[in-house]
Amino acid sequence: MKRTAQLYAVALMVLLAAAWNQWTAEEPVDLEGKVVMLQGEADDVEVVRWVSTDSEATITRKSDERGAYFWVDYTRWTEKKLPAARADAAGTDTGDEPEPEREAKRSAFKSAQKAFDMVASFSPMAARRSLQVTDEAKLKEIGLVEPSGSIEIMRGGRSQKLEVGGEAYGTRDYYVRHVESGKIYLVERDLLQPLKYARTRLPDRTLVDTPKSDVVSATVNKGDTHLELVQINADDPEKARWAQAETPDVEAEQATTWVERLLNLKGTRYASPDEPPEGLQNRFSVSIKDRQSSVTLIEVLQVGEDGDWYARSEHTRGLLKLIRSAASGLADDVDGVVSGS
Repeated sequence: MKRTAQLYAVALMVLLAAAWNQWTAEEPVDLEGKVVMLQGEADDVEVVRWVSTDSEATITRKSDERGAYFWVDYTRWTEKKLPAARADAAGTDTGDEPEPEREAKRSAFKSAQKAFDMVASFSPMAARRSLQVTDEAKLKEIGLVEPSGSIEIMRGGRSQKLEVGGEAYGTRDYYVRHVESGKIYLVERDLLQPLKYARTRLPDRTLVDTPKSDVVSATVNKGDTHLELVQINADDPEKARWAQAETPDVEAEQATTWVERLLNLKGTRYASPDEPPEGLQNRFSVSIKDRQSSVTLIEVLQVGEDGDWYARSEHTRGLLKLIRSAASGLADDVDGVVSGS
C-alpha cells in the first residue's frame, strides 16, 4: 500500500513538472531563429482580415472549376473635401475646427499567387522576437494602448486576432499583440505590408494563367468571323511562331505579333463593384487552349464607341480595366488577323 502511494506521488510530481515546463517554456523558434507567433497550415486559411483607421481588407479563399483563388474586398477611407463656404460655416458654429468628414472608396478584385504567398508567410507566422511589456507608459509608447490596426486570421474554423501598434525606430518593424495570449512581439514590416496596402500589392492583373509555352492554339473571334491559330515551336522562345490551323507550316507573321501582344496584355485595376461600367460592347474575343485541353475565353470590351476598355476571362473572375492604347491597338489590328491578310 505504501509503495503504491509512493508511485502515485512520483507520477503526480512528473505531471506537475511537465505542466510547469509547458507553461513557462519559451515560444517555439523556427529555423531562422525567429519566434513562432501563430501556428497553422496555409491550406487551412479561410479568411484574412485587416482593419485600420484608414483601410480595411478582407481576403477570402474561394474555389471553382478552375481551382482555388483569393478574392479581396478592400475599402479605403479618405477625408472628404468640403466646399469652402460649408467648411467655414461648420467652423463658425463651434468656434473649433470642424470634424473632418470621411468617404469610403471600395474595390474588389482577384488575387492569385501573391495572396497564396502571403498566407504561406503566415503559416507559421513568425516574429523577430517576443517582448515583455507590462508598463502602461511603455505600451502607449509602442502604440498598443490604442492600436492602429488589427489582423484576424480564420484558419480551420478558428479565429486568431492580432493588434498592430506603432513602428520600431530605425527598422520600422511593427509592434504586435496576440489578443488571446496577450503576448507582444516585434514583427517584420514586410510581413504586414501586403495587408496594409492590399489594393496595390495583391491584385492579379493578368488575363490568363497559362504559360506561353503551354498554349497550343488561339481562336480569334470578331463579330461573325473567326480564325484558328496554332503555335509552332512552343518550347523554344526564340523560334516560337503562330500559323493558321489550315496551314501550320506557314508562319502568319501578323498573327504572331498580335497574339504575343494579347498574351502580354494586363489590366490596371478591377471595375468598381459599386459603379460597374455601363454600355459595354464586345470588340473581339480569343479562346486560348493549353496542352491539357483547358480553354480560357478572353473577352475584350469597350464602353460605347469611345469609352474605357475592359476584359474578362475565366481566369480574372471579374472585369479588369485595360490600358486604352494597348487595348485599342489590338482592336484596330484584329480585322487584319482574322482575315489572314
